[in-house]
Amino acid sequence: MTAVAQVPGRATTASPRGGLGALDALSVLLATVMAAASLAGLLIEALYRDNTWSSAAFRGTDAATLVLAVPTLLVALVLGRRGSIGARLVWLGVLTYDVYNYAFYVFGAAFNEAFLLYAAALGLALALLVFATPRVLTLVAPPRKGPLRTVGGYLVGVGLVFGALWTVQSLTFVATGRLPQVITDSGLHTSVVFALDLTLIVPWLVIAGVLLWRRTAPGLALGIVMNTLAVLYMAALATSGAFQQAAGIPNATWSTPPYLEIGIASLVALVLLLPRLRRAGPAGAGDVGGSVR
Repeated sequence: MTAVAQVPGRATTASPRGGLGALDALSVLLATVMAAASLAGLLIEALYRDNTWSSAAFRGTDAATLVLAVPTLLVALVLGRRGSIGARLVWLGVLTYDVYNYAFYVFGAAFNEAFLLYAAALGLALALLVFATPRVLTLVAPPRKGPLRTVGGYLVGVGLVFGALWTVQSLTFVATGRLPQVITDSGLHTSVVFALDLTLIVPWLVIAGVLLWRRTAPGLALGIVMNTLAVLYMAALATSGAFQQAAGIPNATWSTPPYLEIGIASLVALVLLLPRLRRAGPAGAGDVGGSVR
């Protein structure tokens, strides 16, 4: 049964200070696995057996994961254990990033010595999401004010744009037989990004946006989760571009649009959404909730 602490700005499901027991311990293990996988990619020169384009992209993502995602996961975990609802939602956002990110390594990277680390990171992040999400969502009360429809419309727009881009390229192949450029560049037999975006990211961006437009508690929570994912992965794409540029890939750069712009917009969205959090009371009433601030 979910228990909510009767302290303004603090809400918990497992302990007076917001801990989630074994889930928090597994989060520390996940952070350790993430750091180990990233260090392996950055320090072992011959780890990646993919072509230059993909190998540089993986190393760039390793750098972003080590420098940004791992610290964010740990800081959000610490603040979440102190009772911050906002931090718990950011924590879920990092877990979502992990599922999305390590799916690329597990299903897209050529088999290498770090495969078990990738599989462990993906499995841990997915398990944590499954078991933690229902417990955290019960803490969030419906928002009352703020630019919720603006952020909701932004999420729907981003989802529809990427959905359209990948769908059009897929249909172009059906009509002409011309492979999407990302498949040619990566050297893979298929597009992992098309597969993951169309089945996981695009639907949840649209769902989050619609629920946020309707000013629902799940919409606010999902809006924070999806924007956290966007900030982290757009940063990973920027560092991947920088590593590809250093590897001599033509036209690669850290500032390739629209990824940097989306990352900045999602960061602004987080700044707008986090102060709107209110703690759900036992009967659904809301007090001012803790945030990541």
